[in-house]
Amino acid sequence: MSDTDTFGPRLRAERERRGISLDTIASVTKVGVDLWEGLERNDFSRWPSGIFARAFVRDYARAIGLDSDEAVNEFCRLFPIGDRRASRLIQAQAELIGHSLAYAESAGMPAHGDRRSPLPSDAEQAAALRARITARALSTAIDASASLTLSYGVAVVTRLPFWPVAGMVTVMYYTGMTIAFGASPGGKAVEHIRHRLPSVFDVGASLRKSEV
Repeated sequence: MSDTDTFGPRLRAERERRGISLDTIASVTKVGVDLWEGLERNDFSRWPSGIFARAFVRDYARAIGLDSDEAVNEFCRLFPIGDRRASRLIQAQAELIGHSLAYAESAGMPAHGDRRSPLPSDAEQAAALRARITARALSTAIDASASLTLSYGVAVVTRLPFWPVAGMVTVMYYTGMTIAFGASPGGKAVEHIRHRLPSVFDVGASLRKSEV
């Protein structure tokens, strides 16, 4: 597969590896989940073009902890929708007709967040952080319980000391599951819970409760 084919799926894999949901990204950026789903499928049919497309990619990269400049540069290299030439064309046309143009990609736009609404408040960012921590803590607890239970069974069968067995089993557990499924069972379980019970990780609901 080409770099173009794998761009969105690679972003999704990195997001899932870090235990960050699309709902969390949508809450932080104020950009709808459907657009982020499109990004992860390389489907930009509903996306804006030019500076807005690049701004969305930058926000997504920041939200999942990637280098935003590298992500935007790769996006522009792979997809025409992110073409930077428009800004240079506008500048050249302005110079041609002798018009003084105050134009910049960031002009009139916030450095972070949605291009259509204000930046997330401190409460929203704190709620998003709590949602991420909750998801990661639950994923870790599930994986720890599974690996320790498996370790106990192996120790009983082999009559070897528990903790050395636990260390070996834990390494094999995470390595094997990640290779086989791309994520640990805890991460998969949390993602399943998120889809079946979205209110558990609903940042908006958390904010509403805190305001009561």
